[in-house]
Amino acid sequence: MLCRLCGASAETFQAGGTTYAECPVCSYTGVDTAMIPTPEAEAARYRLHQNSYDDERYRVWIADFLDATAGFMPAGARVLDFGSGPEPVPARLLAERGCAVTIFDPFFAPGDDWRNTTWDAILVHEVAEHLADPLPVLTELAGLIVPGGALCVRTRFPPVVNDIYATIRNSTNSGSHARLDRAGFARWRYRMDETHVGFFSRQSMEWLASSLGLGLGLLENPDRTVFTRFP
Repeated sequence: MLCRLCGASAETFQAGGTTYAECPVCSYTGVDTAMIPTPEAEAARYRLHQNSYDDERYRVWIADFLDATAGFMPAGARVLDFGSGPEPVPARLLAERGCAVTIFDPFFAPGDDWRNTTWDAILVHEVAEHLADPLPVLTELAGLIVPGGALCVRTRFPPVVNDIYATIRNSTNSGSHARLDRAGFARWRYRMDETHVGFFSRQSMEWLASSLGLGLGLLENPDRTVFTRFP
């Protein structure tokens, strides 16, 4: 199988009866393309989500990410919430913080107007793992960020063999290649959502920053990345 992020030859393995491919170049792990759900199946799954603004725990969880990335999405920033879902709670919380927010979702808020402007920040909150062909999408989004702007991504990093080392160091350079902990990956609940078709490690985010010509303003376990466009 070829890596759906960088195109390199990836190593296949089984987890929970499903075939995945781990890339030795960019460290992305993708599900077998035959297992990628149809758009109709995707939309049906998303309609089952219980992501309500009235759920305090959910709001706090989102606010935790927004707090971590607040320096990149200050009051007054023009923010695109890309993949906003059936109930765009992150967009609502950002608006409460004074941001000018536009939402886009291919199923629940479709349209192309977002492509015709540039943004101070783009929020990709729990979306990257759903992308069947991630590089073209992220490349397009990166091209819409103003100089000094940010692409703020939240997606859970998979378990890796040297995760303790990466956590202690917790820097924008993770050092040696972090191999996937395949036994841990097989037990990982995040993997078990059928619409989660690709998983980015910290090294994947470093590869992306280099590929997209962006800086890394933030790279933190367990799920936080901010790419920045140089002024």
